[in-house]
Amino acid sequence: MDRIDIKILSVMQDSGRISITELSKHAGLSIPATTDRLRKLEDGGVISGYCAQVDPAKLGFGISAVVGMTTFKPSKSKLIATLNDIPEVVECLHVTGNDSYLIRIYAKSMADIESVIAKINNYGETRTSIVLSVPIERRKLVLVDR
Repeated sequence: MDRIDIKILSVMQDSGRISITELSKHAGLSIPATTDRLRKLEDGGVISGYCAQVDPAKLGFGISAVVGMTTFKPSKSKLIATLNDIPEVVECLHVTGNDSYLIRIYAKSMADIESVIAKINNYGETRTSIVLSVPIERRKLVLVDR
């Protein structure tokens, strides 16, 4: 990966809908060269997809929670399968420390949060934190040419 790839990735993180023409101007390359580099970044898995960022609250999912969960090995695969079937679960991180997993939930009501926790309580111990605010939103990776 060189400085041009890093430039392309930086621009793409800011604006995933940018046209190839505009991207090529930022990269200082021709349109075919930019297209080729972009395809290589996609094929190599560096760019893993494109998606719209939506505001959960504006879609009625006004409550966000993070569930820390400690589980034991025999239950882990069943837990992951269960989490995959719960639409309120948007992310699950396997972590070190006191918890085995950190699970992010978006819900329409506290009753929905309670329902999700009830579905996973049999797999281990849970600790739920309601998110009050998000002072730092998920942001782009800062890429440096080294």
